[in-house]
Amino acid sequence: MKLNNSQDSASPRYIQVAHHFMAAIADGRFPVGSRLPTELKICEQLKLSRFTVREAIRVLVDRGLVVRRARVGTIVITTPDESRYTLDMSSLKDLMQYAQNTELVLSNIRRELIERRRAIELGLPVDETWICATGIRTDTETGLPFCVTHLYLNPRFGGIDAKLRKRRVAVYSMLEKEYKVRIERVEQELEGVVFNTEDASALGLVGCQAGLRIIRRYFDVSGQLLEVADNIHRSDRFNYRMHLSR
Repeated sequence: MKLNNSQDSASPRYIQVAHHFMAAIADGRFPVGSRLPTELKICEQLKLSRFTVREAIRVLVDRGLVVRRARVGTIVITTPDESRYTLDMSSLKDLMQYAQNTELVLSNIRRELIERRRAIELGLPVDETWICATGIRTDTETGLPFCVTHLYLNPRFGGIDAKLRKRRVAVYSMLEKEYKVRIERVEQELEGVVFNTEDASALGLVGCQAGLRIIRRYFDVSGQLLEVADNIHRSDRFNYRMHLSR
């Protein structure tokens, strides 16, 4: 097994390794149901650190291509669709990882009196002015935009307008660090929608297109609503997968 050093040369090493295995899965060298080599074997064959290989496998798991099974190994469960981002959800930690694996670029940051109908729909206080922004979320691995986000932040966060423009981390992380709050609970609502003209255009869509809408509400330890994110995803570039167990 040999890694193509010319591919993704500007990407971190673990991303290069992940793309190497994505290509191998796509062209049938590792068909669905087969096992990848052990981490130790990959380290030996590609002369890589255990950390690099483990992170590469994590990328494959996050994209829904493989699963890890105790005493069995890493099993290929599907072939890659390079244009689609898969969000696996089983805990709040997975949601936080999602924010780190994608990039949200915000624009049109403003303070806005939320219209009554919109406030009720989103679970916001009626007739209050909140800090608002609109953004596009991109898969950092493919560079493809897949989600429009309409963000609403509690007006208690004084000076956050400027911080949003300069931020280099996830919004939730910035709130926790800059304002000493803790995100304790997140509520989610999912529904199928049809993109409006403005949101469709932002994602490069033409005509009447369906999407997946996910509204997330972030609460602190006292139950106060800190943030609402209204996310609408391109159906051809996004998968949502949830794991439930007894």
